[in-house]
Amino acid sequence: MLKVRKNLARFRPRCPRITLTSSPFTPSTHRPSTKPVTIPPFTNSQWAAIDALGHQLDQRLQAAQIGLTMGGEPTYVAARDRTDVQWRYAALGTEKRQLAEALLLRLEHRLNQVGSLRHYGIGKLYPGEAYPRWALGCFWRLDGQPLWRNADLLAPPTPPAQPQTGAAAKNFIQELATCLAIPHTAIMAAYETEETAPAGFVLPLLTTEVNGTPVWQSCRWTGFDQGMVLVPGDGPVDLRLPWTELTATDQLLSEAQPALDSDPIRPEQISTLAPANSIRLALVVSVEQGRVQVSLPPIAAARSFADVITAIEATAEVLDQPVQLSGYGPPMNQGIEGFKLTPDPGVLEVNIHPVATWPELVQLHAALDEEAIACGLSCEKYGRDGQLLGTGGGAHITIGGPTPERSPLLQRPDLLRSLITYWQHHPSLSYVFAGQYIGPTSQSPRIDEARHDSLYELELAFLALTPGKAIAPEVVDRLLSPLLQDVTGSTHRTALCIDKLYPTYNPAAQLGLLEFRGFEMPPYTGLRLLQMLLIRALVARFWQQPFTQPLQRWGPELRDRWLLPHYLIQDFQIVLKELKTAGLPFELDWFTPFLLRRFPQNGKITLFENPARVLELRTALEPWPVIGDAGGGGTSRPVDNSMERVQLFLTGAVGDAPEAGTLAKRYVILCNGHRVPLRSTGVAGDYVGAVRFRARSPLPTDHAALTPHAPLRFDVIDTGKSQFLGGMIYHPEPVEAATLPVSPEAARSRFQQRFTPVTEGPVPEPLPPLVVHPEAPMTLDLRLVQQRGE
Repeated sequence: MLKVRKNLARFRPRCPRITLTSSPFTPSTHRPSTKPVTIPPFTNSQWAAIDALGHQLDQRLQAAQIGLTMGGEPTYVAARDRTDVQWRYAALGTEKRQLAEALLLRLEHRLNQVGSLRHYGIGKLYPGEAYPRWALGCFWRLDGQPLWRNADLLAPPTPPAQPQTGAAAKNFIQELATCLAIPHTAIMAAYETEETAPAGFVLPLLTTEVNGTPVWQSCRWTGFDQGMVLVPGDGPVDLRLPWTELTATDQLLSEAQPALDSDPIRPEQISTLAPANSIRLALVVSVEQGRVQVSLPPIAAARSFADVITAIEATAEVLDQPVQLSGYGPPMNQGIEGFKLTPDPGVLEVNIHPVATWPELVQLHAALDEEAIACGLSCEKYGRDGQLLGTGGGAHITIGGPTPERSPLLQRPDLLRSLITYWQHHPSLSYVFAGQYIGPTSQSPRIDEARHDSLYELELAFLALTPGKAIAPEVVDRLLSPLLQDVTGSTHRTALCIDKLYPTYNPAAQLGLLEFRGFEMPPYTGLRLLQMLLIRALVARFWQQPFTQPLQRWGPELRDRWLLPHYLIQDFQIVLKELKTAGLPFELDWFTPFLLRRFPQNGKITLFENPARVLELRTALEPWPVIGDAGGGGTSRPVDNSMERVQLFLTGAVGDAPEAGTLAKRYVILCNGHRVPLRSTGVAGDYVGAVRFRARSPLPTDHAALTPHAPLRFDVIDTGKSQFLGGMIYHPEPVEAATLPVSPEAARSRFQQRFTPVTEGPVPEPLPPLVVHPEAPMTLDLRLVQQRGE
């Protein structure tokens, strides 16, 4: 038997016994697809209390002049058929694009912002993909001035009855050049290989400064001796310009940066062309799917962007020619706001714009979910085993301020220190709201999950983030960005992400934002709002009372104790208790839907001749590693999800002294003939333990270490009477595991079929010894005992 450490004082519970009940929070089995219930599963009185707390927090935040704004990235899947690869792991898909276009129109109409601009733009470019992903957006000015006045001049997404021709694109760019006071000689035609008719027209365009005044300028491009021939491919014209053939020059012009509230750029006369090739940005006009499409270059200043849009609309009005706008969207945090819909592996992601108050949050997210479900999207899906799951994407939450300079995180960098420290102190904040995929290689790893030196280095960085001490934003970035990253060095994949706070290497991303990435998409609007309320409460608390305690050294407990529902819920109770002490009365019952969903009960039995003795089997957490060298340059990372973990909770097993952390003596639970480490919770008769096992084969191999351990049989034995008390059989993989459930009813049936009570069983003589690893005293790892027994 492996040596187990004796000092288990850290297992002493700090809260009373925890029970999870599904009443009255179980979601209804019938939910109209076009009219979602946005507040349940709360009762009316619960939502009234949550709403009242939201208004109370608004008063506290406003009184402290924190200037907090909150945004988010909810994710959705198709409600009709979630089995297609675009709703499982692929980023792109025809249905995903169609649903995104439908949602864009519905949200544009629902939000009804003055003078909003609908934009079919360019998203991120990922390794292994030929072109950037699409990003559909709707944008407006925060000062109330229209960005686009006449909605009839924006072409609808459906192809027109009478498709436009290349002549329409040529007329449009010539009229636009006249509007911008740019000579037509700067316009170039672009051709497909071996085609004689132009595929599109290119106009180099940049805002420059002449005698202190911003003006539009263009130039001639040289280097295309045989004409401008597009790079072969199936992407739009603006993504296939032959940049490598453009003649090099040292005379590159700098872009002017007029503020949005400065005077509009209104040329009075035709400007002279800049030196050849000195401008490397270009506006492109082409005909795509029968519509005239204007593709915008990346424009750094909101004033310049707004004025280009004004010129495009004026041109569309003169020609009576509706257009579709594509290319790059507006620069953010300069007085132009909006939302975007983007494809992500398995989901459709909505980058929703930030708002400041609780009523705005409630109204915005209720509208978002209602419109998403009305056009055929859903907030949830089902696993092969029938378990109710999230969308598989995140529902990341961002906080910041009205402008980057007014972000509370940059005004008070100690607030950032408080949040990082508190998240590190409380593993429940990292794991309770996350999705299935957790651990050091996940999308939101904790800072202490992989790098063993990170806590020491972070404590050194925190010495500069002292409450009341001013510190420059770029210093905050250089202090923390080397530490807030995953094992590969990605600053984006981390539980608390600052890659949009003030990155020194990327001025365009200096937005003053902190992103909480450890949140999965919940199935109801009210639950997402409750998560946001929790973060608002912690911000308000730490603004008044910074949290500067030393960092915790959890060590192996992150891979053992803190993966079990019992201890995570205890830890979360402490978080709520501290908020209540601070005058913010959160209730654990409000979060029961999260806990039931995160830790579903797989089965429960009453033991022999005593209805008070109950054994419960509940899903625990298990980190899944990325499969090394298996990506093949794709857009998603293959993960080994073959390992699972379950928690066993034995109630009413009175007989031993209730000392927290000690092993049960009288009662024994065997899993497939191996002894489970049952440890006292500190409550008389209550014991908790865990089993880690391989649920399925990750690879087609007969290697013993990869053999699945299913099914699991659990036997409860009273050693005092040498008596079998009861048991259960648990099938991690149902018979129909090769396919996904086609309906909620099928999923429920499949989930229930995995569990079978057992009323008879043997009492081994002698009982097997306890075999656990010193770093995992709470868990029986069936791989370990299997390997040691061979």
